[in-house]
Amino acid sequence: MDASILPIPQRDRTASAEERSRFRGVFFDVAPAMFLGTLDQTIVAATLPAIAVGLGGFADIAWIVTAYLLAATAAAPIYGRLGDAFGRRRALIWALVLFLAGSVACGFAPTLPWLIGARGMQGLGGGGLMTLAQALIGEAVSPKERGRFQGWFGAIFALASTLGPVAGGLLSEHLGWRYTFWVNIPLGFVAAIAALRLNTSPGAGRFTPDLVGTPLFVGATLALLLALSLGPTIGWSTPIVIGLAVAALIGYGLLWPAERHSSDPLIPPDLLSLPVVWRGAICVLLFAAVLFAAIVQLPLFLQLVLGVSPSLSGLMLIPLTLAQVAISTLTGLRISTTGHPRNPMAIGLSIAALGFALVAATLGFGPLAVCAASIIFGVGLGTIMPAAQTMVQWAAGTSRLGSATAMLSFTRSIGGVMGAAIASAVLLGVMHVLAPSLATQIAAIPSSTSPDAARGHLASPEVQGAFRCVFASLSAIAAVAAAIAWSIPDIDLSAPAQKTANAKP
Repeated sequence: MDASILPIPQRDRTASAEERSRFRGVFFDVAPAMFLGTLDQTIVAATLPAIAVGLGGFADIAWIVTAYLLAATAAAPIYGRLGDAFGRRRALIWALVLFLAGSVACGFAPTLPWLIGARGMQGLGGGGLMTLAQALIGEAVSPKERGRFQGWFGAIFALASTLGPVAGGLLSEHLGWRYTFWVNIPLGFVAAIAALRLNTSPGAGRFTPDLVGTPLFVGATLALLLALSLGPTIGWSTPIVIGLAVAALIGYGLLWPAERHSSDPLIPPDLLSLPVVWRGAICVLLFAAVLFAAIVQLPLFLQLVLGVSPSLSGLMLIPLTLAQVAISTLTGLRISTTGHPRNPMAIGLSIAALGFALVAATLGFGPLAVCAASIIFGVGLGTIMPAAQTMVQWAAGTSRLGSATAMLSFTRSIGGVMGAAIASAVLLGVMHVLAPSLATQIAAIPSSTSPDAARGHLASPEVQGAFRCVFASLSAIAAVAAAIAWSIPDIDLSAPAQKTANAKP
């Protein structure tokens, strides 16, 4: 057999009716937590203008989102390790309690700084919701069958993402923005009651705090996210951003030797050393970068250059989302049939690179042409998470399932912030070269209190050329991710013998 084939035991060859029943039982017990974690981000985004009016501080309103993201990203690996040690049901309950406590603090927030701090507390709980829910599914279902059920995850994401903005708008308009946080209380109790019904592994039963690795990881991650968040607004060459970037590099540089000498590391170095794991994580990071960059840049282009209304530009993202969900479901079924997750991911990233190139080429042909081209990269990106989760969770094994799942959540969050920052930097950088005066206008738009006034006012060849460079850059990033995906060992989820996950492609 080829050395690049990394099989798993014969017991994972086929799915039984018992296994499928076990999946459904676990899924419906963790689905409320997954729904709550996804809904919170979309429902709050829809109420930011109302919060800014109620508490003041338009210039700092983005920190309501950033504070949550910072805390959730830093907490995800910690929850993965706690779940492996003490049981994932118990860790999920802890995450829900902390999330609900943060929601109550948000609902009572008298000032914007208070609300930002409360959102950080909420993020400390929210960081465990998706990570632990997905790890619990991985605990219940064999690696080969995990892909079959990705459509169920897609349905939760699609439902929460669709309901969030609508519910946020209705609640803030008729009851007030605070109710977007109070609604979490009954939903959280439902999620907690459902989680209490889970019958899962009690965990390894041992936990030694990583007193060196944990603060290094958290500090480096916070510094990196702050640098990526502040760079587009205050300038990449400012001392603050440079200092944060240097601090992040130093922190991550010290983290590796610290984890190698830790008896119970937060991020196991031997896990990161596996080609399936680290290459899969890089693919997820780059996938998130291009996806989040596109979600930010497409509406910006449609509104500022083509004069499309905000509501219509949001609707034009729905085909992209539906394409992702549909292909994610089909990819999961394909992986469960063939047992080979690498090829769908590599082909998908190649299609995504083509799709972004087509978006760049069709920017001058109107909104419908841009929307149609975006569907193509949506089709490509829909293959990534089913394949990556299947590969990485299999390579990690049951004992490190939480750590592996948390690693993907972490890389996805970092990639999202990184992608948005890179796209903004490319856009403003090209604009400063082609049309400096217009660059100043577009940089000020996100903080404008009347974004409708800017619709269509930047319809110039220079601005269109800058956006073309953005999507061409995203095409290049997707192409790099595709090359990395093709280099991942071609694991076989239904082979009859176990080999090492260290095999080279």
